[in-house]
Amino acid sequence: MQKSNSNKEIQNFITENKLLVGLQKEAALKKIPIIDVTTGRFLELICLLATPKDILEIGCGSGFSSYFLIKNLGSGHYTGIDLNRERIRKAEEFTCSLFPGKKIKFLAGNALKIIPKLKIKFDLVFIDAAKFEYPHYISVIETKLKPGALIIADNIFYGNKIFKSKINKHDINSVNGIRGYISYIENSSELANHFFDIGDGISITKVIKK
Repeated sequence: MQKSNSNKEIQNFITENKLLVGLQKEAALKKIPIIDVTTGRFLELICLLATPKDILEIGCGSGFSSYFLIKNLGSGHYTGIDLNRERIRKAEEFTCSLFPGKKIKFLAGNALKIIPKLKIKFDLVFIDAAKFEYPHYISVIETKLKPGALIIADNIFYGNKIFKSKINKHDINSVNGIRGYISYIENSSELANHFFDIGDGISITKVIKK
């Protein structure tokens, strides 16, 4: 029985890997920005260990990152927000077909306008949207967080550009946004922060006082 279960796990991993590779190729073809698999596995691990009940994703795109967030979600809710309606439609079709019965909701529009209207509070928030708006995202989600909630932000190193003194004009708004976000979370007495050299840099922030 144990060997049979092991073979099943290996087959599931192979099937999943083929799925992820296919999604990566499609995203590259359509020039849709997505996280890398290492970052995805990191999100999956965090969700597995922290067991968040209710998850919010800001900048879900076509659902590649959503897959890792929803995979181990139990009876709670997942809410994904993105400006692009076509990508939202794709994400909904993709995740709902893979995870039938799970409580999944995708909303198209400006996250800064949508989040204040949400009735639910979250255990985990993943931010991977417009970098120049990162400080605004953190400010609008603070009232939507449960005690002990986790906030994960991607691209926190932005190709190591946040460490440079000279930034080209094209990147200045994004870099300033990320720097503003880091300054905000680092100077808050209600937040504890850790930074990880994974992908393009990830920050994990925990609500320690609420």
